[in-house]
Amino acid sequence: MFPLPYCLLWVALLLPLSFLSAKTYIWTDVNGQKIEAAFVRSTADSVTISIDGQELDLPLDSLSAFSKALALKLKAELGSNTSPPHPKDLHPWKDLQGRVIQAEFIEATSSTVKLLWNGQPFELSLATLSQESKNLARKLSGSLAPQSQDTPQPRPTGTTPELKATDPSGPVDLNDEHVWLSADGRTLLAKFVEFENDEISLLTKSGQDVQIHVDNLSKQAIGLGNKLKVLNEEKKKKAQAFVLARKKMKVPSVSEQDLDKVHQFKNTEGVTISANFIDADDTGVTITLDGKSQPMELTWDRFSKESQALLEALRRKSLTANRAPTTIPAKGGKIGYFASGRFKGYNNVIQTERFDVALSSSGTSLNIWLKSDNPKVSPKTFGVGLRAEYTDKTNPKKWRRKGRPIVSFNSPPEPSMSREKTTLTGSFSNGGTFQYDIELNSKGLLFWGKVRDPGGEEWPTRFSIGVSVPGFVPDSKNKQMNEIMPYIGDGTLIMQPESGKSRAYPYKEKWATISNKFKGQKFGSLKSATVMGFPYGNNKMMIIPTNTSGMSFNRYVSYGRIFPFQGFSFEYEGSENKKEIPKNKALKILLTGV
Repeated sequence: MFPLPYCLLWVALLLPLSFLSAKTYIWTDVNGQKIEAAFVRSTADSVTISIDGQELDLPLDSLSAFSKALALKLKAELGSNTSPPHPKDLHPWKDLQGRVIQAEFIEATSSTVKLLWNGQPFELSLATLSQESKNLARKLSGSLAPQSQDTPQPRPTGTTPELKATDPSGPVDLNDEHVWLSADGRTLLAKFVEFENDEISLLTKSGQDVQIHVDNLSKQAIGLGNKLKVLNEEKKKKAQAFVLARKKMKVPSVSEQDLDKVHQFKNTEGVTISANFIDADDTGVTITLDGKSQPMELTWDRFSKESQALLEALRRKSLTANRAPTTIPAKGGKIGYFASGRFKGYNNVIQTERFDVALSSSGTSLNIWLKSDNPKVSPKTFGVGLRAEYTDKTNPKKWRRKGRPIVSFNSPPEPSMSREKTTLTGSFSNGGTFQYDIELNSKGLLFWGKVRDPGGEEWPTRFSIGVSVPGFVPDSKNKQMNEIMPYIGDGTLIMQPESGKSRAYPYKEKWATISNKFKGQKFGSLKSATVMGFPYGNNKMMIIPTNTSGMSFNRYVSYGRIFPFQGFSFEYEGSENKKEIPKNKALKILLTGV
């Protein structure tokens, strides 16, 4: 194991520091190296800090006397336990607008209450809370004297610290999370992924992929997206150049045994650390610090030339070695997943001659890759989402549909390359529970499940299954139809309603043009939907509810998408009981030959 003092310096050099809501402190080790990070919790032997959302445990003996004292001081202020709060330690806190969060009580004064929310402490004015929450704060602090309800109180601006939108005219980093502002003033903290076809793709800290059309974004967000797109394209060009250089790189000789050994790697500053090689590709390298299980994904340019050569040697050897993929155990709202190999980030994978399908570490999303018999046609990707959502009615003029976050899984399954049946159960942030059932095999896919809310839940949770058919023509906005046709050919969506004739939607025709052909004809809930044609080779994908009685199956097209080849989606849920999709009404996806 590498010397403990190096731990702070390594993280300081290799990880971005971006904190938008948690207070940070300067931590110093016994060698005088410093790092800025948020305090999470402390025990008698160690302190846990948070760097860009990644938690790191440091032995107190590796810290300076001042940092040791700081850890003890913050522990005393937090009144922290040595383990995360149990559900019974969480309390509902409501503001004057009716918004509710679940958080652990820390302490209260005559005017404020300090809470622990998502692992971070923050302070609220009692004036912003409902009378019920004020009384709860006083009860938990030992003061039972309720405040008069007749005292006028100012309206709150929110139950959590407000996020300031990232200024696109200032310095920005692709590795950082940014605050994105929607057209109606809402904010989202997420990392930039790409900006294509008038749609910005983002990745939240919880691992959720989000796609937002430019019509739903503010000028700030569009400007930020354009700036990050330029940086991303520059990064890709540098990466492509490095790929060519790496292929010509002279590398040391390594064996299969070296793949599992601890190596000494240097960064560009000359600092040496001990770590295990996990995986590497054109975009970067995945390692784990010696003695740690959490993987770190770093770009190639973080390493010295000598370490780049060693990492390239290990990468080449991993391609030919009969090596089992490294796995990461389940933690909190994530199930275990593969940390290396083609299916990195996935928990369960089924591979067939016609398609591959994989369940992500979130436990709520899957990707399907439909293969083509035409070598010139790349596999087409489809997405499946198990959605637990509720309607936030804080603003009576603009209700918002939000996802219900998962905080824990019960007995989560280990990563697998062959598991056909998966049942996931666990808890939501509001204390509710869920059960998701998934069957994957060469014949097709089957999904069903249910959610339950705790007693007194103000905003009920609904369960649905979504299937997305993403657009696949690159930069279609700037292409003429004669340039698009080689991508789409005779691609077609066929929808069969519960009653009436089926309708065909050729990818080359506008949605509006096709709809006008059926003007005046009723078209209710769907019985099935099929995509087929040139983009999918001699294959097709059929989406079929097992039984549509009491169920609703509909197609959706995002605003601004004019043609079917730009993407569309489907949603399946109960028309009356929106909390359950029973097995006898499960959603089936068949991937077959034409």
